[in-house]
Amino acid sequence: MKNTSPPRKYSIKNIKKTPQHVVDFNFYSFEQFLKDAEHLTNSHRHDFYTFVLTVDGVGSHIIDFEEYEIKPRRLFFINYDQIHSWKLDGPIHGKIILFSKSFYNLIYTGNSDIRSDTALENLPTYVDIEEEDFSSWLSVCGHIEHEFKKSEKFSEEVTCLLLKTCVLKMERIAENSNPASSRTDHKSMLVDAFKKLVNVNFRELKTTSDYAHELSITANYLNALVKESLGKPAGTVIRNRVILEAKRLLSHSDLSVRQISLELGFTDNSHFGKYFKKSTGLTPDTYRKNSINN
Repeated sequence: MKNTSPPRKYSIKNIKKTPQHVVDFNFYSFEQFLKDAEHLTNSHRHDFYTFVLTVDGVGSHIIDFEEYEIKPRRLFFINYDQIHSWKLDGPIHGKIILFSKSFYNLIYTGNSDIRSDTALENLPTYVDIEEEDFSSWLSVCGHIEHEFKKSEKFSEEVTCLLLKTCVLKMERIAENSNPASSRTDHKSMLVDAFKKLVNVNFRELKTTSDYAHELSITANYLNALVKESLGKPAGTVIRNRVILEAKRLLSHSDLSVRQISLELGFTDNSHFGKYFKKSTGLTPDTYRKNSINN
């Protein structure tokens, strides 16, 4: 029977044997990382950000219950607290960069496009890099590795700026593949604000009207903006975030269904059950049993 205890939450310090001074940043080749990090194939969380640049390999990456194929030139971004694991069907070659929020904010530029609470929160799970651009990504990774190993004066500051370069380059690829997402007008700013509010307040606020009130606009206007930008109603975005957290807790915690319902802001256990079943087609208990069996 599968263990349903919570997935271990790793810091940069304890995810792998590291020198004593390594706390907020680390750099590995994928091959090097695998040597004493057997936990990779088990579901786990990170207390830091991660970039994974795959050069080649076979397998898949499971992030928050979605499975993504490992492909050459694919860049993954893993946010704080996401549950993920790897299915490795052969050797993987690539680069892994681990960094904390405090390290990323070591240099403050005043530019909202690269702040950790804006740019990093809106990065996609992955992007695919064009072949002609891949050498520049390997070059950036090479510079980061060089500064990390050299550890000279201003090495941390240089590395911080290079990380910001990676964030901007990844966001540019994402926007080029979806031109509609590159708008920076008032409407898109409202949608971004809505997404941030949902991520922070989904336990307490469950309706479009709740978030419209927070943004000082009408519920109909917010719904129209979100549907135009994201292709789904605001209520669906809210519900999806609640259901994602419910799945995390049902699959990877020992909390009872009642405890989970309270954790997610439901005072009525039956209301939570109906809410969950409407989205997944399963009761929370059935979902948990299926998760254990699988």
